[in-house]
Amino acid sequence: MTDHVVIVGGGITGLAAAWEALEQGHRVTVHEAGPRFGGLISTAPVDVPGPARLMVDEGADAFLARVPDALELCEQLGLGDQLCEPAVGRAMVHTADGLRWFPERSVLGVPTDVDALASTGLLSEAGLDRVRAEASISQGPPTADVAVGPFLRERFGDELVDRVVGPLVGGISAGDIDQMSLFATTPQIAAAALEGGPLSESLARRTAATPPGPVFNGLRGGTGSLVSALVDQLTRRGGDLRPGSALGREDIGGLRADLLVLTTPAAVTSSLVAQVSPAAAEALASIETASVALTTLAYPRAAFDWPSDASGYLVPRSSGLFLTAVSWGSTKWPHWGDGSHAIVRASTGHRGDDRFVSMDDDAVVDAIRADLELTCGLVAEPDGARVSRWIDGFHQYDVGHLDLVQRIQRDLDVDTAGRIRLAGASLHGVGIPACIRSGRSAVLGGPTVP
Repeated sequence: MTDHVVIVGGGITGLAAAWEALEQGHRVTVHEAGPRFGGLISTAPVDVPGPARLMVDEGADAFLARVPDALELCEQLGLGDQLCEPAVGRAMVHTADGLRWFPERSVLGVPTDVDALASTGLLSEAGLDRVRAEASISQGPPTADVAVGPFLRERFGDELVDRVVGPLVGGISAGDIDQMSLFATTPQIAAAALEGGPLSESLARRTAATPPGPVFNGLRGGTGSLVSALVDQLTRRGGDLRPGSALGREDIGGLRADLLVLTTPAAVTSSLVAQVSPAAAEALASIETASVALTTLAYPRAAFDWPSDASGYLVPRSSGLFLTAVSWGSTKWPHWGDGSHAIVRASTGHRGDDRFVSMDDDAVVDAIRADLELTCGLVAEPDGARVSRWIDGFHQYDVGHLDLVQRIQRDLDVDTAGRIRLAGASLHGVGIPACIRSGRSAVLGGPTVP
């Protein structure tokens, strides 16, 4: 008789866990509290006048191509012919002097070529001198987890961190880099730092050894097509998928399952395991979150002529603006446009700034448009607008996060005899590949940390 694997949470993590469970020959049930599957992954129409139906991602629009998990799953699902690369990949940064190019030859903003950084004009001469000095500063490898911001400030100075690294790294998880764990949120930088010696040189060696190829991939049908394919094939293969099926803490102890995989947000998971593992529940409750809104604007194509070789721009937190990032969506992904419309996606919200939560959609759109006029001169009236709100959708990996995750799972293993495993973006890494790996690894019983 096959084992019964019960999965709680129908986001990409839960669906990937279900896929792996079926691959292993198990019987599978997936409980999803909401009416749809996919979690923070959604591709939906933006309403514009006329017959056009512009399908645009509401959340993640791409995934890392150099991490195999998402690509492999797409191939297994028969989506290989839908894979595509961004038409343009280089971003800019908003400054008081206008938009500047984000530096090439850098890793998460940490330069491997100071001349390339200097050519952007993002740093002052004093800031560049501070970056150059890193190669001669004697710094040993970190002996314990530290916050990304202070770690890099000590080596490269404040300007690089505030104007380059912060907007990118902080933007990925809507976090504050002065609180974010080096090991959990920037493992590439952590691995280079552990080699000792100048960090820029270590990163340059690692970059030189990276195989050529695209950094990101998307899907022509949007990332939501990955969810749709998973739901369809899981159902065809006998998976029992139950949308609108919310479970409470009283249900967890009584579920008849050989393995229970919880992929829900940390606060929900904390409530679910409170009766069976109070220590794990308390630790889960300590994980903080940030909220983000993604506003999609559809403009008449002739209304605005942005740089054809730029994918968008980042906005440093120090600017105090409502915006945190802007994507020239239909320049980056030409299949988003219909020939007569162009798509702009603008982000707002991060740890310490949830102004949009108390605003209605019209007020959010007005604030976004005001910042667009200020930062890039876009004053045209959009034909359509949509605000996608991801409340508490971005979990914050503070210093010591990896140790916290290990402690949570260890407590659960002791309290439930290994019957409950956790997976998902609240614990094991943001991004589609990390979530897929986390879900599949939870079923296999292997390590799920980044």
